[in-house]
Amino acid sequence: MSMGGTITDAKASSAEDRSDAIIVSFDSRWHDALNSGRISCIIRKRIPKDAYEWLYVHVNSPIGAICGRAKINSASGITLIEAVNLADEIGLSEKEIYSYVGNGNSIGCYRIGSFELAMNPKKTGEINKLVNYNPPQSFLILSKPAKQIIDEMSEFCSIPAEGAES
Repeated sequence: MSMGGTITDAKASSAEDRSDAIIVSFDSRWHDALNSGRISCIIRKRIPKDAYEWLYVHVNSPIGAICGRAKINSASGITLIEAVNLADEIGLSEKEIYSYVGNGNSIGCYRIGSFELAMNPKKTGEINKLVNYNPPQSFLILSKPAKQIIDEMSEFCSIPAEGAES
């Protein structure tokens, strides 16, 4: 709780509370590739069933902050072979894709467009002063009030992307 009352939850608690955004966590090694716009496809073992407009990028330790967001052009399951064919857009080698997918034949894939950098990236501790936020294991559906707070805190700004779709 803050001195002014209850802190809003980052995670949407109902369909009415859902924003048009999800937060996805990334290992810190992805920071530069995402910020430069070199990545236009992101594979994940779990993706949401519903469509969302924005994918907010939380980069894990040692950065530990929401560093940007990208427009989601589509989110769907793709085959392992399709993922391998997208290796350059994903930013992984064929071997890394096989290793990540494991024994499965399919994987979730976000195709992203324009990337917006957080001009004022906020670490988890700073976010938690206003929003009850824990970086997700796979994804988190952002509540409407939390999205507004994070947008105001982060000051997102479009960047020209090397490989992203418009």
